Amino acid sequence: MSNVAVQSLLVAFGGLGLLGAVFLLARRGLLSLRYALGWMAVSILLLGAAAVLVLIGGISHSLPITPTGLLAGVGLAFLLVVCLQLSISLSGQQEAIRELSEANALLGERLRRFEEQARSLEGDQPSALRGYAGSKQPRPEASTTTPIEMQRI
Repeated sequence: MSNVAVQSLLVAFGGLGLLGAVFLLARRGLLSLRYALGWMAVSILLLGAAAVLVLIGGISHSLPITPTGLLAGVGLAFLLVVCLQLSISLSGQQEAIRELSEANALLGERLRRFEEQARSLEGDQPSALRGYAGSKQPRPEASTTTPIEMQRI
């Protein structure tokens, strides 16, 4: 068996191993579907690269680069693209976390002001309603708001 055939088999086994590992990680929930599909595509590309490696190995005498060098160069370029895509995704997540943190802080401030307002109004209420201020129990009088209006509040 020639060196190119051995290298092609190693690439094919690597592709199958990666496919199996990604499938198990996705099945256990350790890898999201979005990334699992991407890495499964990478493993299928590795299987295709093994076939291309055999074809290039036959015509390697006319190329100024070895088949293994060509495969390594293409693999490196692909990994750089994957790193760039993950960096873009991470930047988007960082922005979303920042926006959620700001919204959470604003809601906390709004809740604090609402509680202060409720405490200040608690002293102005009649004694029959004082126990209901700030609690989750409905007031004894009939409410004129509909459930849909309550959701808006």
